[in-house]
Amino acid sequence: MTRAVEEAEFLLPERKARIDRAVANRTRTLTVVMEALCDAQNVNAVLRTCEAFGVQQVHVIEGVMKAFDRNKKISQNADKWLDVRRWERTADCLDHLAGEGFTLYATHLDDGAVPLAELSFADKVALVFGNEHAGVSPEALSRCHARYVIPMLGLVQSLNVSVAAAVSLARAVERRTVERGRHGDLSEVEARALRERFYVQAVKQRSRIARALRDR
Repeated sequence: MTRAVEEAEFLLPERKARIDRAVANRTRTLTVVMEALCDAQNVNAVLRTCEAFGVQQVHVIEGVMKAFDRNKKISQNADKWLDVRRWERTADCLDHLAGEGFTLYATHLDDGAVPLAELSFADKVALVFGNEHAGVSPEALSRCHARYVIPMLGLVQSLNVSVAAAVSLARAVERRTVERGRHGDLSEVEARALRERFYVQAVKQRSRIARALRDR
């Protein structure tokens, strides 16, 4: 019996069912890139949004600001369920994703940008969000396949980056369901491994459990 199976026995049926449902809706073919965000609270808020929409892997490109630190009050511990990959250079991150077959969409206000609603999510997609003040860097824009905007109906021109990520991911999940037939798309092997990992992470009071396992 594996450790994951042993510890799963300590989960309430409702908790186990919730984990199983979350894994069934997980994907690694939609991802988010945060480039040099200044505010760690925004990073944590985006992580929470990614977890809520089933995005398993997130990429954080470090900038000149203080390195990202988790804030569980804002993220609601979302990062513990995610694969967060850190990068030092924009080029390395985006070239890697392009090499993996991802289409790169950047949020950017210019005449060449298309409305979010016009983007296709039929294939692997990475959404690139830039610095709160400077936006997506020219280096990143040169590597992206399309630029998009979230149409504004009021007087402000843009949204907070965490809100923009939430709106973008909501649209992406909707379009993926239509264009691909479903959002969650992990293979059986990937899903099983992730379920086992989540079972272990979900179990609390590890010392009590360890004692119980030893006393069997």
